Amino acid sequence: MPRTDLPAAQQVNASTPISTLNLTAVDGTNGNQWTYRGRQLLVVRNGGGASITATIKSATTVDGLAIPDRTVTVAASATAVILEAQVARQPVNGKVYIDWSAAASVTAGLIDPA
Repeated sequence: MPRTDLPAAQQVNASTPISTLNLTAVDGTNGNQWTYRGRQLLVVRNGGGASITATIKSATTVDGLAIPDRTVTVAASATAVILEAQVARQPVNGKVYIDWSAAASVTAGLIDPA
């Protein structure tokens, strides 16, 4: 199955409360994706009772050596903010791919700092 697109990034500024962000349920089966823009932030809210791991798939090699996937642990009932990185941009379509260790009570959304 194809990955699920995350909705377009929300514009925010220094006074935008995180609690007002529109976050959507993540796709724990197929993973999610979004188009790399170079400055977006991914907000992940884990409303569950156990920590989860978000795995940002790397698509880059340097001098023939693979760059490992990036993993970010989000504690139970916590929110994490992840900066997108160039090494995660897929060369075939310009997307960033992310997989989830669990999806129950996990929401995510992109923000674009103004």
